[in-house]
Amino acid sequence: MADAGSNRVRELREARGLSQVTLAATIGLTRQSVHAIEAGRAVPAVDVALRIARALDCPVESLFGATATDTRLTTEPVTEANAGRVALAHISGKWLSYSLDREGIGRSADALVAKSKAGRVEVDILRPTSESRENLVIMGCAPALGLLADRLNAHSGPGHFLWFGRSSTKALEALSRRQTHVAGVHLVDLKTGEANVPDVRRHSLKRAVTLITLARWEVGLVVAHGNPKGVSQVSHLGKRGLRVVSREPGSGARRLLDRELKRAGLSVEIARDAALHASGHLEVAHAVSIGACDAGIATRDAALAFGLTFVPIAEERYDLVVPRDELNDPRMARLFDVMTAAPLRRELSSLGYDVGQCGDRVAEILAA
Repeated sequence: MADAGSNRVRELREARGLSQVTLAATIGLTRQSVHAIEAGRAVPAVDVALRIARALDCPVESLFGATATDTRLTTEPVTEANAGRVALAHISGKWLSYSLDREGIGRSADALVAKSKAGRVEVDILRPTSESRENLVIMGCAPALGLLADRLNAHSGPGHFLWFGRSSTKALEALSRRQTHVAGVHLVDLKTGEANVPDVRRHSLKRAVTLITLARWEVGLVVAHGNPKGVSQVSHLGKRGLRVVSREPGSGARRLLDRELKRAGLSVEIARDAALHASGHLEVAHAVSIGACDAGIATRDAALAFGLTFVPIAEERYDLVVPRDELNDPRMARLFDVMTAAPLRRELSSLGYDVGQCGDRVAEILAA
């Protein structure tokens, strides 16, 4: 039999529209055994390989043949990847590539970009595709997602977890395009004050999703340690000469800043024309910590990370949006097991998160 890393069972199963449960029942195995075979962690005996081939209506050689020697793969780029290193993921039957510049500089790559043309990127693979298939992508701006991914990857079990810091809106857009498995969101509807659900509905995701709470967090102004500029409320952002770092449109922090500027009787142009624009809470805090700006909107944990003074403005609920048909994926089950376990909850609490609702299913939204 071929080595564990060289099979196409998952690819051909998905192409035929079969679930792991259905295939397992057909060939007389458990779903966990099918998952282990697909992940390359188990090598099927000859009789099992033949049963799988019959169930998928294909020659056994096409399942356990030459794919181990493949060195190039054609992918759909999720982020700009005209050169350099990329991570890979297999979602809804297609290979996706994610550039590892900036935030991914300390992460090992799955492949190197060979050439890019007409919205497709060819990559030279650096690890077996059976391993890259195990990647589960999480997008969202909460630094807690990085802690969750790190804790998951520190121990063996189904899946390898990739966190990409993105605004709530960009994460939802990626979920709609099937470019991420999980989208993290903190978007308060300006009309109703309801958290997350209205924005998820507006994105017309075309499949049923479940919203599961990670935590509640405080969002506010981050300023230099000791607050030398005396910035204690949003109205102070209108002070002459005060340099503001803003977030990109579509982020929950930018929505909050725009709302609070209006409440304070100030123009939202303060946010639009800010001295700097950052792509995440940690970038905001970093800009303030090095003196590039005087104040910005970020979370309490970002302020703690850089030793900054924090002025709370609002408490928000941070939810993970997950397609309902993905909830039975062993990787997803493991993610929520680790997320709700005591070690991560204690760590998040130490960073100012309220984990009282961690793991609660707060909404079920049907396909648009």
